[in-house]
Amino acid sequence: MIRYGTFALVCLFLPGCFYFFPPVGGPNGGDLTGLSTLKRFQSEQELTDYLRSEISGRSGSVGVGADFARSEALEDGPLAAPPADGDVATSVDAGAAVGGENNSSDDSQGSFSQTTVQEIGVDESDVVKTDGSYLYVIHDSLLRIVRVTPRDQFGVVSEMKLEGYGREIYLHDGKVIALTETYGGFFGVGGGLPEPLILEDAAVRGDVPLDEPTADELASTSVSPDYQYERPRTIVTIFDVTAPDAPERLSKTSFVGTQSSSRMIDGVLHLVVSNFQHDYYDVLPLLGRPELDVSAVQSIDILPTFERIDAEGTVTSGPLVTWENMYRPTDSDGFGVLTVVSMNTNDRAAKFSAVGIVAEPGLIYSSTDALYLTDTNWDFFGNTRETSDIYKLAYHEGGALPVATGTVRGRILNQYSMGAHNGFLRVATSVSPEFSPFGQVGEGSNSVYVLETSDGQLVVTGAIENIAPGETIQSARFLGDRGYLVTFREIDPLFTLNLADPRDPRVVGVLKVPGFSTFMVPMDQNHLLTIGRYIPENGPFFSRGVQLSIFDVTDFNEPKLKHLEVIGESEGEAWSEALNNPKAFTYFAESGLVALPIEVYNYGFFFDGDVVFVDGDGGLTVDADGGVSVDAEPTPPLDSDVVVEEPFFVPQEFRGLAVYRASTDGGFESVGRISTEFDDGYYWTAFTRGVFIDDDVFAVTNRGIRGAAVADMDSITHDIQFELVRPDFLIDPVADIGVSVGDGEPDQ
Repeated sequence: MIRYGTFALVCLFLPGCFYFFPPVGGPNGGDLTGLSTLKRFQSEQELTDYLRSEISGRSGSVGVGADFARSEALEDGPLAAPPADGDVATSVDAGAAVGGENNSSDDSQGSFSQTTVQEIGVDESDVVKTDGSYLYVIHDSLLRIVRVTPRDQFGVVSEMKLEGYGREIYLHDGKVIALTETYGGFFGVGGGLPEPLILEDAAVRGDVPLDEPTADELASTSVSPDYQYERPRTIVTIFDVTAPDAPERLSKTSFVGTQSSSRMIDGVLHLVVSNFQHDYYDVLPLLGRPELDVSAVQSIDILPTFERIDAEGTVTSGPLVTWENMYRPTDSDGFGVLTVVSMNTNDRAAKFSAVGIVAEPGLIYSSTDALYLTDTNWDFFGNTRETSDIYKLAYHEGGALPVATGTVRGRILNQYSMGAHNGFLRVATSVSPEFSPFGQVGEGSNSVYVLETSDGQLVVTGAIENIAPGETIQSARFLGDRGYLVTFREIDPLFTLNLADPRDPRVVGVLKVPGFSTFMVPMDQNHLLTIGRYIPENGPFFSRGVQLSIFDVTDFNEPKLKHLEVIGESEGEAWSEALNNPKAFTYFAESGLVALPIEVYNYGFFFDGDVVFVDGDGGLTVDADGGVSVDAEPTPPLDSDVVVEEPFFVPQEFRGLAVYRASTDGGFESVGRISTEFDDGYYWTAFTRGVFIDDDVFAVTNRGIRGAAVADMDSITHDIQFELVRPDFLIDPVADIGVSVGDGEPDQ
């Protein structure tokens, strides 16, 4: 035992031992400067030099000045003033419709639920959209349009094949904007297969040392002539669906990079596309090896490109961004390129502008005025610093321009941990516990910061720190002058925050209840509706179900749990996609209805041909030695031919949509459930969404759609099963579709 302790102590002081014990706080032992500043590049050569420096410093290869980023950035001062009109492309004309309105076909009518969004006026994409008459569903390589009203015309009216894998869609002003993605990878040329790069190590082989390969040999072995490497691509395809049974493709624009997130405001799509460092093997095949000649790297090889097909079939391609609209952070963060693309979907040509930052993407939050990007530095060992940089990009003539940056202590959970109000940004963060090779040496903590834009900086004007030490944030929400924070370790404290004075934010109330909430939505000024995990008070430390809660915050200093509904407690175990994805949680405030996907697991045991189901009331006991005794009468025996000598688990489950009425006075009332089990040979659904249209509710999945009247959910009135089609990345995405198709061009 002593020798292992000695080994650990020695490693603390030996170079290279951070391989075993990475430093707390991230690469370089923590923050570089404690500042967060973006600087606009002044020339293509400056951008090239910066990229070479970051590649050299991050990959371990030999190259030009690895300290370029730090030394130059510290001398550059604050963020340069936003470029004047004409400095970047601003050819996007803002539309008139409010973001989030799902107005599509001419015969849309009635009342219907919409995608859960964080901010009014800022639409968010999802796998399902509706206009009240049709459902628009994307999955794999297909976009389906399904008519739902009137009932006797229910069915698929058209299908459009897409290039790439279906991510999400928007529905705006008679158009569907489909976001798809290709994963990239190796592709054979003329049927060739990938050949791995082999640089043999003589010490590993155990024979005579090999001669150092020449540059020509490295070039010839790094990329086989039989295949090529393609980076991931994000594809935006716009369809005119004013005639849902005959949609027309208006444009298709492909951007090199992976989609991180997006928002839509007044018909302008703000899309965040990321080119990660590990996706550059097409131009850096020797990344991470000392043989890499960094001096040969050119910025044009790193920056992403685009290709667009317009409605007339004209193809336009080129760089997505150039050095003129590229920025770099003070605290350098590698050589990945994050690009914010702003596309006008109101314009038939789908014109767009773009701005780029040499940084890794984090979270995205958007108000109606600005887009906020977070960046938490990382390295190839997975280390991260315990601060978060925030970049503010103001919406400007249909585009987005960097206007301010800031840094807060801690890491941000999700988009709902940020919120803007009256010119101030509020951010909730958590700091992880500190660890040494000998274990935990400090508790984690949580904070809320209020930031103001001033002279190109996001300046902290007020803070609440050291909230619930030792616990972690599970959810947050900022609503006007109020804020709500949920942390968890053994119980669920709900904190109420008074944010009326941005220079003196305060915790004013706290309520401790079992379990924890993962998402909060306001019902009115004084009530919160939440979804979360149920953990019995004084019970075993594991979740038994999904809980719906209504909190009364009329007395903001003393919040109260007014109503609680636990799904799965008496059935065994329950889980919901909505626990982690707010878009799967549908609150139709107009009708006081809630819909969420639910999976219930009720495990049973076979005993000599009999089965006993286990529920929350018992029925079976397992002692400390594993012995099993039956506490209740077994169900009728199985087929007499079934003989089981040893007991074993058999899941008895429900998968589908659960619907509740929710009111501040009456609490929760179960309306019914719709099963999403389809007879297609597949066990799981990729997603489930609850959609309310007039008096009906629909369980929409990638495998099919089922619907019923809310007043009688036991009687299925709509039922259709989709034929699942795997994505095809290489064929013509508009061939053999059987619909009217046009083709899409950008103006940079």
